[in-house]
Amino acid sequence: MKRPLCPVALVITAIVFIYLRISFTNYLYELPDRQDGETGLVTGVVARKEARPDQSGESLYVIYVVPQNISIGKMKYVMCSLKEGDVYVPSVGEHVKIRGKFTSFKKVRNPGGFDSRLYYATLKIAFKLYNAEITETDGREDVLRERLYDLKMLLEKNLDRNPVLSDDDSAVLKAMILGDKAFMDDDIKDMYKNSGIMHILAVSGLHISIIGMGLYKALRKCKIKPVFYTVIPIAVMYLYGEMCGVGSSSFRAICMFTIRLLAPFLGRTYDILSGLAIAEILLVLDCPLYLYNSGFLFSFCAVIGVTVVRPALEKLFEKRESGKLKFSGDDDNVFHKMNQAICSGLILGFSIMISTLPIYMLYYFTYPLFSLISNMIIIPLVSVLMVMGIFCLFTAGVPGTVPGIIAHLILLFYKGVCGVQIDFPGNTLYIGHAGEIKIACYCMIAGLALFFQKGRIRNIHISSNMEKNIRRALIAIAVAVLIYSPKPELMISTLYVGQGDGIVIEDGRERILIDGGSTSEKKVGRYSIIPYLKYRAIGSLDAAIVTHEDNDHISGLFEIMDDMEKGGIRIKRLILPDVSEKSRGDNYRELEKRAAGLGIPVSYISTGEEITVGKSKFLCINPDKGMTTDGANAYSTVLLMSRGEFKALFTGDVEEEGQENIKETIRNNPQIFKNVTLLKVAHHGSKYTTDAEFLELINPKIAVISCGENNTYGHPHKETLERLENIGAEVYRTDESGAVIINVRDGVLETKKFLNEK
Repeated sequence: MKRPLCPVALVITAIVFIYLRISFTNYLYELPDRQDGETGLVTGVVARKEARPDQSGESLYVIYVVPQNISIGKMKYVMCSLKEGDVYVPSVGEHVKIRGKFTSFKKVRNPGGFDSRLYYATLKIAFKLYNAEITETDGREDVLRERLYDLKMLLEKNLDRNPVLSDDDSAVLKAMILGDKAFMDDDIKDMYKNSGIMHILAVSGLHISIIGMGLYKALRKCKIKPVFYTVIPIAVMYLYGEMCGVGSSSFRAICMFTIRLLAPFLGRTYDILSGLAIAEILLVLDCPLYLYNSGFLFSFCAVIGVTVVRPALEKLFEKRESGKLKFSGDDDNVFHKMNQAICSGLILGFSIMISTLPIYMLYYFTYPLFSLISNMIIIPLVSVLMVMGIFCLFTAGVPGTVPGIIAHLILLFYKGVCGVQIDFPGNTLYIGHAGEIKIACYCMIAGLALFFQKGRIRNIHISSNMEKNIRRALIAIAVAVLIYSPKPELMISTLYVGQGDGIVIEDGRERILIDGGSTSEKKVGRYSIIPYLKYRAIGSLDAAIVTHEDNDHISGLFEIMDDMEKGGIRIKRLILPDVSEKSRGDNYRELEKRAAGLGIPVSYISTGEEITVGKSKFLCINPDKGMTTDGANAYSTVLLMSRGEFKALFTGDVEEEGQENIKETIRNNPQIFKNVTLLKVAHHGSKYTTDAEFLELINPKIAVISCGENNTYGHPHKETLERLENIGAEVYRTDESGAVIINVRDGVLETKKFLNEK
C-alpha cells in the first residue's frame, strides 16, 4: 500500500475524535475547592517564560509552572502573570513557590465567542495565577533553555534598537521570526488577519524551508560528511523551535523537516504526506484537544491543499493544447511565463481555499476574498523579508541600517497592499458558521469532484470535457452547500455582554441591534458582539437602536463603529431617543459625531412613532418627544415589537418617570399590549423597576434578564424575580444561561440557552 501512514493517521484521528465527543469535559479543567480571585500558593518548576508589554509599555513577565503541590489532571502548566514593576523573574528550570490570585479561564457564553478555556486547554494550561509574586526559590536553572530565552531577548532588543525599523516593524519581525506576537498592535493583527496573510507570522514550513533548508544546502557545499550536514540543521531547527515556543504549526514543520533530511541519510525516499501523517499522529496523541485548535487544523489543511488538492485542480483546469502551430521560442515569451505564473498562483490559492474554507467557517466566520490575489503579491517577498529580518536580529545600530531599510520598505508595501484590499468593496465575505454535518457533506462532494475517475465505474460514456465540467460544477455545489444558510423567520438573541445589554434581532434578511455595551466586560464589541454577528453571517446592520447613552448600553457600539471604519460590519442607520437638548449628554453627542464621521444616517424616535424591520413593527412608547430628565435611564427608548401573534417589549433601563409613562400608555391601549410573549426586563432586573402593576398589565410569558455574572449591583434583585414568578413568567438570565436565543418559525416559539448547548 502506498503511504500506509496516511490511513493510519485518519483512523487514529477518528478514534480520538469519537473519544473526545464522549469525554470532552474531562479535558477542561475546573478550579477545585477554590473561587476566582482567591489567593493561593503554587509550588513547581518553571517550564518557560515570556515578556509581554503592559499598559505603560514596560515588560510584564509571564511564567509557566509545572505544579507539584496541586493536581491539574490532564493539564501540564499553570500560567503565572507576575506583578508589574521591578520583580524577581525566575530562570527556566528553577523550583519556585509563587503566590497569587487563582483565576480560571472563562467559558464561552455566546455563539461565535472566543473559548479561552478550550484554547488554553489545547496548550495544556489549567488556570492562571494573576498578580503573582515569587516567595521562595532554589536558584537552579535549565541552562540550555535559559540561554535560549536570553538569546531571544537579546535578538528582540536588537530589533528595537534598529535605527530604521518602526515599533510596528519591530513587532511584526518579532512575530514572524521569533514567534512572539505579544508586542503586535491589535490594529496590525487585524490588518494581516482581514487580508488573509496572517499565516506569514506563524513559525511554520515557510520559515523552516528558508532557515533550515538554507543551512542544509550551505553545509552540503562544504563537503563535510552526510551525518554532519544532516544532524546539524536538525539540531539547529530544534533549538530554534524551543526558542520560539513550539506550537502545532512549528512542530509540524520541524517534524517534517527532520524526516525530510533523515530519509536520504537512511536510504529512504521522502514522502511529504507520510511526514505530515507522522507529525499529526504525534501531536494528536500528545494532546487530543488539538482537534479543536484552529491553528492546528489550519496548518494541516493548508499543507493538504498544497500537496493533494493542488495537483487535482491543475489536472481539472489544465488547458488542452490547441492545433495552432507553435514556434520554439513561444514558451520563453515573457507574457507566456507571466500568464503561467498567475494561473499557477491562482490555482495554489484556490487549492488552499478549498482545504481551509471549513476551518474559516468553524472559527473565523469570514473569508478575505481577495487574499487569493494579495498572497500572490506578498509571498514572493517573504523570503527577502525573512533574510533582512535575520540580519537585523544580529546587528544593532548602524550595521543594521541597510537590511532595516529593506525590511521597512517591504513591510510598508505590505501595509499598502493590505489597506487597498481591506478598503476594496466585497473583500470580506461574511460566510457565518457551519456545523459538522455541513462540513462532512462539503468534504464528500469536494472529494468526489477532485478525485472521481470515470474509468472506475463501468458503462459510463462521457467525454473528457464533460467530465471536467461535471467535476467543476460539483466543486461549486460543495462550496454552496457549505456557505448557504437559510435566513430565520424571526430570531431574537439576547447576548451575554456582562453587566449591560446587547440584543440582535433578525427578521428574514433584515437585522437590527438594540443597544450594545457593558461595564464589566472589556472590549465587549470586539470579543462578544462582533463575533456573534460574524457567526450569524451578518455583514451589515439595517439599524442600531440606542435606548439611552449609559456606557453599559453603548460601549460595544463604539467598537462596531471602529470596526466599520476599518472595513468591517456596517451600520446603515443609527436611531437615538428624541429627548431635549438638556438631556443629551457627552455620550449622546459622541454617538452623533461618530455616526456623522462614518456617514451613518441618524434618526430620532419618540412615543407614537413606528419602525418597520422585515415583517416586524416596532412601536415606540417612551420617551415623549423632547422629554427632559435628570438621568438617562428614565428616557430609555421602550419598543413594542409585533409580528403576527408574537409580541415583545424591549425596555432598556426605563425607570421612574419613564416607567410611569409606559404604564399610562398600556392602560390606555390594553388591546395592543395584551398577550405579550417576551419581556426584556428593564435595568438588568433591578427591584426599582418592573413593578407588580406593570407586570399585571402586560402578563409576559417569557422574561429575559441581561446581567453580569457576580455583578456588584446584585442584579437581578430578589424582589424582581419574585414578581416575575408570581405572574408565572418563564425567566431566563444571561448570567446563568449565556446568550438566550428565541426562534419563531410558523408560529412555533423555541427558546435556547447557549450554555445548555455546550
